[in-house]
Amino acid sequence: MKNPSAPVNKFILKIVIIFSLLLVSLFPARYINSVYGYLPFLGLLSLLLLSGLYLLIMRGCIRFEARNADTVCPRGEKVNIILKIVNRSFLICPKARANLYVSDFFGGYDSVLPAPFTMPARGEAEFSLAIQMNHIGIYTAGLKMLQIYDLLGIFSTTITGSREFTVTVMPKTLASEKIEFKDSMLAESHSTQSTVSDGFDYTGVREYALGDSIKRIHWKLSAHSNNYMTKITETGTRNDLAVVIDLLISGIEPDKLPGIYDCIVETGLSLIKQAMNRDIEYSLLFVGKNRELARVFPKGRPDFENLVRLLPGAETDSPADIPDGASILAQEGHLGNRSANIILCTSQITNHLIQELINIKQQQRNPMLYYIIRPDVNLRALEDLKAPLQVLDDYNVLYHLVKAEAAS
Repeated sequence: MKNPSAPVNKFILKIVIIFSLLLVSLFPARYINSVYGYLPFLGLLSLLLLSGLYLLIMRGCIRFEARNADTVCPRGEKVNIILKIVNRSFLICPKARANLYVSDFFGGYDSVLPAPFTMPARGEAEFSLAIQMNHIGIYTAGLKMLQIYDLLGIFSTTITGSREFTVTVMPKTLASEKIEFKDSMLAESHSTQSTVSDGFDYTGVREYALGDSIKRIHWKLSAHSNNYMTKITETGTRNDLAVVIDLLISGIEPDKLPGIYDCIVETGLSLIKQAMNRDIEYSLLFVGKNRELARVFPKGRPDFENLVRLLPGAETDSPADIPDGASILAQEGHLGNRSANIILCTSQITNHLIQELINIKQQQRNPMLYYIIRPDVNLRALEDLKAPLQVLDDYNVLYHLVKAEAAS
């Protein structure tokens, strides 16, 4: 770990050395009774002043930018950060160092180019640094600062970056054998619950949600409100599905947190994609960045990209204003539709959660649990799961264990 006071100590040391050299350069003046005795002192002082003037000129003539545009990539791929530095002065730049940064809601890290570089007069330099995007989220990347050294390599000036871009890292789709999901696991709904329809007859409206068709918007009613409103209609028998992702993660070490978070999100979205491929009506529920419960209906890649931008980072504690998985299940029926099938993807099992799953089962609905276990799960942790899972077995509540990847 770097000592934050090290740069200050180094600067003080340089000042002491230079001051000592200036004092030493005055000794000839004591023995040479002429202006020539001051030449060493004047020469050293002139060199220092020229170095300062050089840094002022270079600071005003250096331009740099991160040349990347905002981009989207799947988790696990590399993104090249391209840095271009332009020297518009008539002076060469003998030594410079660039500092790039990448950060997201799990915390950031800096990447320094491996070696100092030089730039000719009125020239430019371009560098590329590949960053492995191992975890889902919105990353901010760019040039943090450029450090330019004087001709002596003693002093330097720092120019901070002003150009940044974002990288949206998308979830991977998990293999079907990792998250078992069969049509036989779903229950049919025979109720007249309201669902979105393209027809003209409707039983009510709700606020527009991500993925709703424009054809379904009630334009006349929307004109009299501050939000777009979507028509909802009655249906007959259907297989409908609500997938809940619980991003409240507790009792996990910081280095394990990204892997657990990735697995929760990827399990939920992989289930949504399987439902989409089978023409099953579906919705996705999660607590957004505003800490409010949201229900969305993602339909394609643009919707999934927007969804990643809506997701918050993992919450590692349990403040009262953040609903956990059990609370989301309890609130699900108040968001419009009460889905016949509801799947919860979570990394924690509590007595409250078990009770909510049982309550849903007793409502003649079909709850399912996809429990995310940490990559280094031990036998004792698995033993602790037996009792709550046995309760689910007793009430015929389906569950699946999904093992997260080790964070890298």
